[in-house]
Amino acid sequence: MLRRGFWLTVGVGLGVWGVLKVQQAAARLTPSGALDSAVGHLRHLGLDAAAALDAGRRAKRATETELRKTVPIRVAIDVVAHPALPAPGADEVGRSRR
Repeated sequence: MLRRGFWLTVGVGLGVWGVLKVQQAAARLTPSGALDSAVGHLRHLGLDAAAALDAGRRAKRATETELRKTVPIRVAIDVVAHPALPAPGADEVGRSRR
């Protein structure tokens, strides 16, 4: 009698579990359920992309800081147009257009 009660309980439990799984699958396959699922996946994808960008920025800053500590920085000299030099396109001033 104890065996029958055990297997009856197992059968009822599996039956309830199966019914719940089928109902969940049916709810996901409805148009509103599919839309909710798609929105959830897109939101998760957006969060993953934002986290990846943030991790990339942090790695870039760490690498830049490390490079600035090890590599001497040279000052760049800006080249400014000299007033004595002709302006670009000055040789075409006297020419006529055809």
